[in-house]
Amino acid sequence: MKYAFPENFWWGSACSATQTEGESQGSGKGLSIWDHWFAAEPNRFHNGVGPQNTSTFYQHWKADIQLLKQLNHNSFRTSISWARLIPDGVGEVNQEAVAFYNQVIDELLAQGVTPFITLFHFDMPMAMQEIGGWENRDVVAAYARYAETCFELFGDRVMHWFTFNEPIVPVEGGYLYDFHYPNVVDFRRAATVAYHTVLAMRRRFAPSAPGISPVRLASC
Repeated sequence: MKYAFPENFWWGSACSATQTEGESQGSGKGLSIWDHWFAAEPNRFHNGVGPQNTSTFYQHWKADIQLLKQLNHNSFRTSISWARLIPDGVGEVNQEAVAFYNQVIDELLAQGVTPFITLFHFDMPMAMQEIGGWENRDVVAAYARYAETCFELFGDRVMHWFTFNEPIVPVEGGYLYDFHYPNVVDFRRAATVAYHTVLAMRRRFAPSAPGISPVRLASC
């Protein structure tokens, strides 16, 4: 039995900022939990490769997008690094990050590849983690401001947004099973993190401000 995929079927690849960008301690970026954890326990990272290196998308984004085009992808899911865009998680926007993400988005569109952007893919800014991370309601508010900033900066071209990648993973990995920072094993704290994550996902965003195209929100 043959099955014909619909004409509007999305063919693509998926990754995240921390997994691919590299340049994690330069270009105005703030530290994330991954930078901090790698500095403390590099032995817990595969082959000792930390977030500073990864697959160097920050330097080679244009060639990498060309590879997507050659593979006939029509979509690409990646994430914005909260710590790169807003180094302390809540304050000034890093203009070098704005320029980088603008270049990536523009090149994807120029190559006929539709960007699908995740706002949070496990990479809590360390400044936010230091005040409790998802245990702290102030971080939920900071995330909402970060999301609004992304919509304002990139929402004229990005039509598809994910609020969180696999939102259960930071709960399980960081607060139950010790495979993500902050390596806590505490059910009560895990429940708080889960609750605040759901609150962050369900915040009422307003991405349709004047000049901003409507966007689609989901978690993945």
